Amino acid sequence: MAAVLRAAGFLIVTLYDEYGDAESKIADPVLIYDCGLKGRVLLTGDQDLVFTWAKEIAEARIAVFVTTNNNEGPKQWGPRIIAAQRDMVRELGRRTKPFTGRISTGGRITQVRLYEGTEWRTITIGKKNPPHTSKYKARPESA
Repeated sequence: MAAVLRAAGFLIVTLYDEYGDAESKIADPVLIYDCGLKGRVLLTGDQDLVFTWAKEIAEARIAVFVTTNNNEGPKQWGPRIIAAQRDMVRELGRRTKPFTGRISTGGRITQVRLYEGTEWRTITIGKKNPPHTSKYKARPESA
């Protein structure tokens, strides 16, 4: 998965890149705080992480993007995450950390959870409208 995302322009640091053989021993809170210290965004397939460690995510002031399921594997999820890249960059530019974003099977960010004060607030992100065609633009002459 990392190679596919790197080829698409993502700057990826995997658990193995960071911790080597000790990766399986790194607890989620340690990883979350480490991402906060290093200014990194966390990408995960663990849907429970954003709820189980919500306090730690808020304290570390990070963004977390999570796939809607992790059962289909990298062959399916690589292209979906790449398709969601524009949405991810948009959310990182418009939101204040901490927040979480859900990547759908359609390759879009469909939900964002924002930390406001002491509570998390969920926002559903709808599909963009199709491109608008102005009725005032000149139409080609029909033959």
